[in-house]
Amino acid sequence: MPFWLSWAVWSAPVKKLGARPAISSGCSGVTMLNWLTAQHLVGLPGMPTTVQGVNARAKREGWEAQLRLGRGGGQEYSFAVLPKETQTALLMREVAQQEPAPAQQLQQPGAAQVVNSPKRDAYTESRLNDDQRSVMAARMVLIREIERMSKVVSQQRAIDTLVGLARTGSLSPYLAERAERANDRKNADRALSERTLKRWLADYRKHGEIALAPARRKPNMSVPVWAADFLKHYQRPQKPSAQAAYLAFQREYPGAPSLHAVQRFLAKLSPQAREMGRMGPREAKALLPYNKRLTDHMWPNDVWVADGHKFDAEVINPNSGQIFRPEVTSIIDWATRRIVGFAINVAESTLATLDALHSGISRVGMFRVFYVDNGSGFANDTIREVVERLGGEMTHSLPYNSQARGVIERAHRTIMVRLAKDFDSYIGADMDGEAGNKVHRISRADLKKGSQPRHIPTLNEFYERLAIALDEYNHSPHRGLTKIRDSETGRFRHPSPMEAWRRAEAEGFAALQPSTELSMLLVRPQDLRRTHRGLVRTNGANYFLQDLVPLHGDQVRVAWDYRDASKVAVFTLDGDLIGQAILDGNASDAMPRIVKDQDRRVSGQLAKLVQKGKTLTGKDVELRVIERPAEDDRFQQHLLEAEKFVALAHEPEADALEAPDNEMTRYDRWQQLDSRQRLGEALSDDEARWHASYPNHPDFKSIQRMYDHFEAEQARA
Repeated sequence: MPFWLSWAVWSAPVKKLGARPAISSGCSGVTMLNWLTAQHLVGLPGMPTTVQGVNARAKREGWEAQLRLGRGGGQEYSFAVLPKETQTALLMREVAQQEPAPAQQLQQPGAAQVVNSPKRDAYTESRLNDDQRSVMAARMVLIREIERMSKVVSQQRAIDTLVGLARTGSLSPYLAERAERANDRKNADRALSERTLKRWLADYRKHGEIALAPARRKPNMSVPVWAADFLKHYQRPQKPSAQAAYLAFQREYPGAPSLHAVQRFLAKLSPQAREMGRMGPREAKALLPYNKRLTDHMWPNDVWVADGHKFDAEVINPNSGQIFRPEVTSIIDWATRRIVGFAINVAESTLATLDALHSGISRVGMFRVFYVDNGSGFANDTIREVVERLGGEMTHSLPYNSQARGVIERAHRTIMVRLAKDFDSYIGADMDGEAGNKVHRISRADLKKGSQPRHIPTLNEFYERLAIALDEYNHSPHRGLTKIRDSETGRFRHPSPMEAWRRAEAEGFAALQPSTELSMLLVRPQDLRRTHRGLVRTNGANYFLQDLVPLHGDQVRVAWDYRDASKVAVFTLDGDLIGQAILDGNASDAMPRIVKDQDRRVSGQLAKLVQKGKTLTGKDVELRVIERPAEDDRFQQHLLEAEKFVALAHEPEADALEAPDNEMTRYDRWQQLDSRQRLGEALSDDEARWHASYPNHPDFKSIQRMYDHFEAEQARA
């Protein structure tokens, strides 16, 4: 067909009712998706649920349509004007319903011809690409020039003049450039013709400016008959390449199309349709849109999000002396992004969750919603009972939906992964293999010798550095929080979680503080045990309480804390507190402690040395023996580390000293005791012990750093 004739067929509107432009598939047996009725579109993603709704939307948005041939009449709508999600659903449905065909019937799909819509309006202009808009604007310039010239001469004379100037190259540079662009040809012949200009004028006067836009070849969205057979080899969880899947497909069907035809077909599919079967439900969510959750309406403590994270560095366990990877259970406040509590354990467990809850409640007060996954450390009756008794609500995210708790997942990457890389014992995926193997060999060799493994931090060191990292996170700007204007620079910036928390307090938020007894009783796990002559046995250890002697053989409830095994709380079955049972509280030395004969001889020799020194100097001489622990005494070393870790992790018990249950109040109480001591006032034994031990607590160090930072800022101001 000559070019001018094909162009006429291409651009001419459909004038006769019932006439349907030809669409050639080039291959019988190919399912066509170029034109679809409203019945085909009802209920699909992005489509209304009724035929009337589909037709109303098509009319409102000016979809490209044509009259339907055959019985029933009605209109058909072009596949190309449908929303992307509807196109994806149609393709996926066609692929799923396609039946395998014999190899001898496989043919290449042809290209569909382009059909213009008889209806042109502002809605269709929004679907033009930049190239079509450019050509349309150039043709409009030429039409305006003809209209301007027609004011003084006839339209025919104006057209002849414009064509003649274009043929001789006498047009102005501006019009010459527009004439070349308006022709929209790739060959060298870009001159204007009378017929072309008249056709543009007729289209413009009939359908408006949009009629000047050139039609573009639409993609062939048909699904070939061999698609299902090929996708059977391609859409597998092993994720074979297109070439590997094609080779397997070709062996079954000798008449299969070429590899390039298969690759072109894959390129037409959306990522969701193409990766079906190659990705599981969890992995496929990365291709789907996500729902951004806003927290502007939340107050602090409205929603706590908790999760466990296996630390990517090895640590020494002080109890066993072995190397392990600790599990860090952390809780974040969703509204302010503040880490409110955390716990360390061997694995995600109920104990770790209880400890993290106690840590958060004692710091910032009560919560409303506890949002967790379905892990064994959260989805159990013990945690649910504790949350309900605290007055909160427990909510679980859907399985394989870690994106729903992205706020805590992102915090883990920011805090835990960054901290793990600071240790020589880091074993993450991006750790250098040679360096990692070297650390592993050295540490295991040291452990086999019975000495302290090199390059492996103790649990105490890890605990201290984790507390510092969490504190730095809470005081660092967070991009998930709404920007505020800086009072010093006047610029907008992201606040830190602590700034967001204080701002909420300034706006009227007040945390609900539980009683110390309630929080301690609820978060401590309780077991039913029988007494035996004043003893109760739990977790492999015996605890003694004199008040249990009259209850010999009765059942009691024992509340214990895995981080302080020195005592347990004992209650009746009705919940009345009996007292604190002490670990091996009934134990005593088998015989009175006496000085051995060898010690007596040593003491005698030392006395003689003192007497000899007095004889030589004529003055009193004092002799002291300094005992040093053996370097290989691993048991003593681990015992000291465990005692230090317990001292950092716990406050003194309330029965020794009524210590406040708020960190700021405790810090103020310590300052009062310190002032009394500096003034020479004597402290009681309990006050002196608490005054000496509290500076080792992480809260004390954190508050002191806060005051030091504030004083430095004041000094700079």
